Parts: sequence; structure tokens; C-alpha cells
Amino acid sequence: MSQFRKNENTSNKGMSSASQRSKSKTRFENVIPKTNSGYHVGKMMEDFDIIQRNFHFKPDEIFPRIKISLLVSLICESVYLESESQQAKNNEEELEEAAAVTTKSTLSSYRTYPDNDDGDKKESQRPYILLDVRDVDEYNKNHIITADNYPKSLLSRANYETSSLLKYKNHPEHIIVVYDEDEILAPQVATTLMERGYENVFMLSGGLKVAKHCFPHSLVVTSGITMSVETSQILTAQLQQMSFRYRK
Repeated sequence: MSQFRKNENTSNKGMSSASQRSKSKTRFENVIPKTNSGYHVGKMMEDFDIIQRNFHFKPDEIFPRIKISLLVSLICESVYLESESQQAKNNEEELEEAAAVTTKSTLSSYRTYPDNDDGDKKESQRPYILLDVRDVDEYNKNHIITADNYPKSLLSRANYETSSLLKYKNHPEHIIVVYDEDEILAPQVATTLMERGYENVFMLSGGLKVAKHCFPHSLVVTSGITMSVETSQILTAQLQQMSFRYRK
């Protein structure tokens, strides 16, 4: 009899331990590990889930779409072009200053050149204009770097066309990209612009949600933060990592 009770106690202890392990597993099953184990199936499925939930394709869309990876490539390329242009301008100014020291005639000849508006020059060098169509309050909280605010409500006005829109309208080498948080407002804006004669309007697939997920560092910023070469390098590194993920 004592032997039977001993076996029974041992069995109960084993069941109790198994139950505790089961409870512990249930308790921590939703805890995300902090160790970065690289890109694996779990992260891949998470990416696909984000895309599936935030891409709202419709068969009757009249506007083309642009992926976040291509947009980031355009942003980075534009920064490098602007940086090279600024460097060339600085070199030209140094040459002008050196020439001005030699003779007054040389100085006067350089003064005859008209002054250019740097803002317009920089804007014209970009192959895109990026428009955040949310309200200004949402835009000020966070937006994609280099984006301008163009609330959807502007379309109801008679003078809805800004100077930037007119400059980029149907330009053979420029595109107009619109986006919002989750593809609710942007499709309406893109459709309206296309119906009003804009043929180079693109909508960012997935909006701000997918942008933040794919590029968690330096792409989505607050007001007052501008693009720089350092930021471009960070985005380029993330872009390369993103390409490596999906190539695998």
C-alpha cells in the first residue's frame, strides 16, 4: 500500500510540473524576443501581413502606384544630386572670389550674372514631388521626409493648384506622389487629379503605415527635419537590407 501511495505521489508531482510548464508557456507566448535573430519566416509573414492589411487594391483604379522602396530610392538619389550640385556651386563661387581678387574687370563680369532662387533650383532638380494629403495637424505630427502638406480639402477650392503642382504637372521627367496613413484619402486625391488632367500622378502603396514598417529609421520625421546626406546613407542601408530580405 505504501508503495502504491509513493507511486501516486510521484505521478501527481509529474502532472503538476507539466501543468506549471504549460501555464508558463501560455503566459509568455506573446512576449517578443529582444534578440535580433535576423530575417526569418516569422518576420517575413509579419511583413506580408502588414502589406495585405494596408494595400487596398481596387480593379477600377485609374492611377498608377509606386512602392515605398522605389520612392526611397528617388529620395536618396535626389539628395546626392543636390549635394553634387551644391558642391559644384561652391567651387564656382570660390573661383569667382579668386578671380575677383586679381582684377576689377573680372569682378564686374561675374557681377553681371543674375541671382538664382536656390529654393526653386533645388525643387526643380528633384524628379518627384511628395504630397501628404492628410490634415495639417497629422502632417505636423509625422510625415515622410521631403513631403509637403496638401490636405485633401484643397481639391474643393477653385485655386486648388499650388505652384509646385503646376510646375510638376505632366512633366516628362517628374512625378507627383500622393500618400496618406492607410490608403483612405490618397486614392480619392489621385483619382481627382487624374480626372483634372494630371497624367503623372502616383499613389504610394500602403501609405505611411507600410513606410514606417519597412523603413523604421529616418524616413518618417516630424516638422522641421530636413533631408541630408547622412539621412540618405541611413535610408540607403535600410533599402539594401530590405532588398536582401525579399531576395532570400
